[in-house]
Amino acid sequence: MRRVETWTFAALLGALPLVLPVSVQSASAVPDFSGPWGRTTLDFEPPASGPGPIRNSAHILERLVGDHTNPILQPWAREEVRRHAEISARGDGYPTPSGECWPEQPPYVLRNIEMQVVQGPNEVLLLYMTDHHVRHVRLNVAHPTHVTPSWMGDSVGHYEGDTLVVDTIGIKVAPISVVDRYGTPHSDALHLVERYRLIDGAAAKRAAEQNEKDYGRTGERLVDFGYTGKGLQAQFTVEDPNVFTEAWSATVTWRRAQPWQERVCAENPRDPFGNIDPAIPHADKPDF
Repeated sequence: MRRVETWTFAALLGALPLVLPVSVQSASAVPDFSGPWGRTTLDFEPPASGPGPIRNSAHILERLVGDHTNPILQPWAREEVRRHAEISARGDGYPTPSGECWPEQPPYVLRNIEMQVVQGPNEVLLLYMTDHHVRHVRLNVAHPTHVTPSWMGDSVGHYEGDTLVVDTIGIKVAPISVVDRYGTPHSDALHLVERYRLIDGAAAKRAAEQNEKDYGRTGERLVDFGYTGKGLQAQFTVEDPNVFTEAWSATVTWRRAQPWQERVCAENPRDPFGNIDPAIPHADKPDF
């Protein structure tokens, strides 16, 4: 399946009248993450030390050759990453949530190059540019005793000083269930913890430029390069004992973005690699 993309501009805040100003804590106590945030890369940044994410052995934005030798991978997961790497190394593509118009589950959804944060007294919304993905983070509550798996999982959060901590479980296992662009799978045991905080603008610029140097830069120019204020950074930890040998962590850094854009995915039956239309079920005789 190939994605066909159309671009529109939307006043998202006007479409969300249910979100109220932060009132649970004083304005001085709650960090202000609101507004659009943008990236120029699609890969996760490795941690300063300790186990990190699968990285691109090709060091090219368009060629997704995941490093299957990363010791965080269980043997069966290592084989999955190796299989996907071989497909990409020969110049072919493989299914991804973003490429097949599937829901982009966390942490895969963090690959989006534009995100908007809307903070309310009881909930934080994380809105992603691609395909209207929305995550609801309920504040100052616990996960239910029995969580029904869903595309985005069950997310609860709280503020720790200048940091928003988001804990997510119950992420549904789907036909294309991956945590990154390299086909790294996940199971129903996936547990994700994200820590969002504002960082110095110069530090955000350095982090973004280093990731561009490592993996290349997207063609989109959504970041407001003239903005000199603070950036937004999320440090996250992934645990899934069915897939990984140990917990691993990574970072995503955003800078202030240009006005919000939407990228809408539409399914297309044409195979872009074989340039053919695959067989689609049809009726030889009308039903009536």
